[in-house]
Amino acid sequence: MQKAKQKREFFKYSEDQLKQALYEIREHKMKIRQASREFGVPKTTIQDYLMGKIPKISRKIRKTGPEPLLTIEGEEKICNWTINLAKCGFPIKKCDLIATVERIVKATNKQHLFKNGKPGQRWYGNFLKRHPEISLREAEGINKARAIVTEESIRSWFRELKTFLTNNGWMDILEDPNRMLNGDESGFSMCPKTGRVLAPKGWKNLYQIKVGQEKSLITVLIVFTASGKICPPLVVFPYVRPPRAIVENMPANWVLGKSESGWMKSNIFYEYIANDFHKWLLENEIKKPVLLFIDGHMSHMTLSLSEFCEENGISLYALPPNTTHILQPADVNCVFNVYSNHSKLNGKSL
Repeated sequence: MQKAKQKREFFKYSEDQLKQALYEIREHKMKIRQASREFGVPKTTIQDYLMGKIPKISRKIRKTGPEPLLTIEGEEKICNWTINLAKCGFPIKKCDLIATVERIVKATNKQHLFKNGKPGQRWYGNFLKRHPEISLREAEGINKARAIVTEESIRSWFRELKTFLTNNGWMDILEDPNRMLNGDESGFSMCPKTGRVLAPKGWKNLYQIKVGQEKSLITVLIVFTASGKICPPLVVFPYVRPPRAIVENMPANWVLGKSESGWMKSNIFYEYIANDFHKWLLENEIKKPVLLFIDGHMSHMTLSLSEFCEENGISLYALPPNTTHILQPADVNCVFNVYSNHSKLNGKSL
């Protein structure tokens, strides 16, 4: 009687065993065959890692079966992007991840991968299973009443920053004020508050007609170095096609942004960093990488922006919440003063 074939078992070794085997081979010149025998890792697997056929030690790389829809390399980029954003103070939500993947499949004409071109709950759940280094956490909501700034919270933020710089080998940035930058955006309402008015005592029905759209505003983004050098400011107007008078009266080195409402959007922020901010760094011969501190509530951290910053030595790092009066020099007063002084110097008014 023919014996039944025994079911083959895969991957009986642990990740720690694999790391230890590679360490002994690289550091202590242990033979591959000996490491395979001592740590229980297949010889071919060790050879693949040593030859670079497998990019990094990870359980998901050793998974059998078909590749993920976005390929292993594609998911690796998204995974690293998610982790790096969280480390820099920009944790994303499920909807942000889904929207990012949706933009990727649309840009690459791969809408057929998902129903209606958008990944669903099944893909999302499997993505988290394939990447156990990402966990779903409950973010603590912070409002002005609760976000009390303490000495310990500030020290904790500086410790995390030091760890981040140390792990990347960027501690020398702190020795050069030209490589440390701060940026902040402020909105100026197109329909400001009317203020107090004079009326008969006890009269309640007081109204004042406002000219313009109530929710429209102008957004100004100012970025400058710790040494005092000011990057070209970005002004976002609430026009798809700005009037000619505005374009002609803009200072020569200022950057014009445009959106329907005047709010900063991800594509505008990306274009400013990629085209204008990066160009300014090169023209001023500022050594890279540079560290740009911005508010943690910035919602413009797209995958394309992160990839551009990584390739061009620009590190975006979030300031702790509710610390504009302590750690955020580029606050409203600075924006207004720079705006006013620059207009006076150029003899122009926007």
